[in-house]
Amino acid sequence: MADAVARIVRSLAGHDRGELFCVLETQGAYLLLCDGKRRKLVSPKRKKAVHTAPVGEFRHPVLDRIQAGDRISNQD
Repeated sequence: MADAVARIVRSLAGHDRGELFCVLETQGAYLLLCDGKRRKLVSPKRKKAVHTAPVGEFRHPVLDRIQAGDRISNQD
């Protein structure tokens, strides 16, 4: 899942099932996820990769900035 950074995923399990998140980073079998509202950049959700599913291919300037390693804000 190393190529998962800056992708949009849907949660498949847990109290946040069905919610969409952006992948900020991978840590082994875990993903660090944020949505900019409930889960901010400073406190991303740590979730097992098997409990998420990719949601197609999105092209968005913010996703490109995450992939490039640029700083982003919750508002972005």
